[in-house]
Amino acid sequence: MDEKQKKHKKILIIILSVIGSVVLTAGLLIAIPNIIRVRNKALENGRIPGGLGSVFDIYDPSKVSDTYLVGTDYFTGDFLEMAPTVIVKVRRDKQLEAEFERYLTNGERYSDTLLFKLTDEQYKDIEKNIDLKKLYSLDPKELDPKDVCDGGSSWLFIYDKDGGVYKRCGGFCPTNKDFNAMCYAIGRNLPQEFLDYCDRYKTAWQREQDFHPYILSLPEYDAKYGVFLDYDGDLSELSEYDYLVIDAQYHTAEEIDALKRARYGNCIYSYIDIGSIENFRDYYDRFEDLALGDYENWEEEKWVDVSDERWQKFILEELAPALLEKGVDGFFVDNCDVYYNYPTDEILEGLANIMKGLRRMGVSVVINGGDAFLNAYTEKLGPWTDVITGINQECVYTRIDWDEDTLGPAEDEDKEYFTEFIEKYGDQGAYIFVIEYAEDTPKNEELREDITKYCREHNYLYYISDSINLD
Repeated sequence: MDEKQKKHKKILIIILSVIGSVVLTAGLLIAIPNIIRVRNKALENGRIPGGLGSVFDIYDPSKVSDTYLVGTDYFTGDFLEMAPTVIVKVRRDKQLEAEFERYLTNGERYSDTLLFKLTDEQYKDIEKNIDLKKLYSLDPKELDPKDVCDGGSSWLFIYDKDGGVYKRCGGFCPTNKDFNAMCYAIGRNLPQEFLDYCDRYKTAWQREQDFHPYILSLPEYDAKYGVFLDYDGDLSELSEYDYLVIDAQYHTAEEIDALKRARYGNCIYSYIDIGSIENFRDYYDRFEDLALGDYENWEEEKWVDVSDERWQKFILEELAPALLEKGVDGFFVDNCDVYYNYPTDEILEGLANIMKGLRRMGVSVVINGGDAFLNAYTEKLGPWTDVITGINQECVYTRIDWDEDTLGPAEDEDKEYFTEFIEKYGDQGAYIFVIEYAEDTPKNEELREDITKYCREHNYLYYISDSINLD
């Protein structure tokens, strides 16, 4: 390159530099007022923009919730397990508020919110270790390497006056030691009742997420439903069923565990009678004085006063927990038809208290029939998700002739009523189960095919029994 070319190149560089400087200066003149406006706006909201796009917050205690001290996300499973995360809020009234997400069969979701009591010691330990000002100012992008802890994927939440999230803190590792200490303070003080509930909830959540009883077109791949209330044989012989109802009061925890091990992922419901008392139960004498009247066609039973606090306390604090301890996954709740026979506000509210109490145990709650109660509850008291997860309906396509002691096809009027009933709640996402009574004979072949076709089309689980004994 000659001297003349070098001189031209130098002049070109100078010209480009001048142009670049002018452009940069103009850009700054335009940007600075915008930066100032953004900063002032942020100051009004209690936030100051920092360099490189990060945000440094100004902690304002006047904006912090009076109800919630802090919140966190609690993972209910092992590290690699498909399991739900529960949002847990530590309340200043020494309670733990937890939100449990549920799946419905129609694809929708909803949440149950429950409260668990913290002891004074548990709450004081959490309160002592939670420093909201420090938590609010932690910035994982600017950690001191000496303060870094590896591992974890946790969040802590600070809430505003309206109960919304004021700031979400944390995330994937690495995290600050102070942050970890706050997480551990909550973790070591979670009530056992909450942890037990999460174990049951996780199982129900996993099953609800995968509820596809007829995922293939071949009947041999259908999910199988069976109801064996009077079964007295080896439970493991019933391992072909994916969903199974037994009377767990007459089986041991070891028998139920063997049945679970015989078929991975099966769901075992225990029969529980909340609307009547049966004279063969060991608690009959304790509650015989609560009998309301005779139960037609069942000589050993009497309707019971479900509004009585003694009965409600027995079901929720003795009978149901004892059944859960045996390892069942939910309840098959019978005789809510007490409201059909005694349709008073007291009976309705008594049933509602029991059913909501069962739902609060974190397991599936399937009501057997109970159309009068369920319709009254949803009309007067609240959504069906308060009291059930599913419905089992007997005799949609079939009927029992009690006078002749025979089984046969249902009357058209009854069939229309019960299909409308289960479809009403099935369309809203309730799990629907059907029990029909029809002997496996050539005469009933078409009837049994109709039942199968209807249930498969609607995604309902069904069981066709040869007799009403369910043995």
